[in-house]
Amino acid sequence: MGRKLLVIGAHLGDMVWRASGTVAKYMKQGNEVSLVALTFGERGESGGAWKAGAKTVEEVKAIRKKEAECVKESLGSPVMEFMDWGDHPLIFNEERLITIAKLIRKYSPDILITHGPDDKVRPDHVNTAEAVLNAVRLAAIDGLKLEYPPVPEPRIYGFDPHVADQVGFYPHVYINITDVYDKKVKAMNCLQSQKNEIEYYQLRDQLRGLQTRRFGRSSYFKYAEAFYMYNPVIGEDFP
Repeated sequence: MGRKLLVIGAHLGDMVWRASGTVAKYMKQGNEVSLVALTFGERGESGGAWKAGAKTVEEVKAIRKKEAECVKESLGSPVMEFMDWGDHPLIFNEERLITIAKLIRKYSPDILITHGPDDKVRPDHVNTAEAVLNAVRLAAIDGLKLEYPPVPEPRIYGFDPHVADQVGFYPHVYINITDVYDKKVKAMNCLQSQKNEIEYYQLRDQLRGLQTRRFGRSSYFKYAEAFYMYNPVIGEDFP
């Protein structure tokens, strides 16, 4: 039986830079994958579009929608939704928390990836992490009546922050994305509004792969994505 993966990012680019290799891997394995971008990153993460001559936020959103279609195709056509809530600042109220809870109930994921708690230099990311954790709880309780029934809390993981060292991020999980790395490269190249980021994230994927060798894995990963782990490991012994 396949697993269900839900990725919720503040901006379109977040899931591409930080988790599209994992998304491609899950798609290749035949799992159910759903991606939710709360904004297009039209103000703060589309510098290339603005510099290329876009005059309005709506123009930039249209460019980002086309980039998103390209990303979706590159990753094997996972489900993709946009909330279009506006970035910088991305602010949450009760209505938005309940909307996220509805999405969690709708997709009922086994695994949920969102921002980690320590990306302090990116307020949209911190706000999103807090909102998603609140929504996970809302999605699980019986007393909140929504369109979909309550679902168990999934295992939750956080993205590798933009500059991990700046915020003291320590990876808990490394996912091998070597066999689908061509798909991630293709997806990253869809984001021409942020093309200045492509080289940086390619180098980081290599670094995360090399770190698996440093941690003693003889058949180390050539490319990897790293994640924060919100939930503890529970067992009779150390994993």
